[in-house]
Amino acid sequence: MKLISFVIPCYRSEQTIEGVVEEINSVCQGIMEGYDHEIILVNDCSPDNTISVIKSLCDKYSFITGIDFARNFGQHSALMAGLRESKGDIVICLDDDGQTPPSECVKLIKALEDGADVAYARYSH
Repeated sequence: MKLISFVIPCYRSEQTIEGVVEEINSVCQGIMEGYDHEIILVNDCSPDNTISVIKSLCDKYSFITGIDFARNFGQHSALMAGLRESKGDIVICLDDDGQTPPSECVKLIKALEDGADVAYARYSH
């Protein structure tokens, strides 16, 4: 079984990150046979209650890892911290607000299964 790592930088996402995690779980349980998954949530020193939500999700799910920055380093640093922590055969980077739907990751994985070394997504409009 292959492991997919979902890396998500989090900033001001106390209202959205739980929904993103639930959607990832739904996608992974519903259509991605042969894959296991982990989720790495990186709190970029968000001024709201994001870290409390991340801690709650870590308590609820054993496959979630939370990272908490002591100060705001920015999205790219949060991504790099998550990538460093990831253990997956495949790594997918997502937004914390659902702007990049987890359901679209199936297309990326299909491209990799078909022989691509790297798969990127872009918005059609």
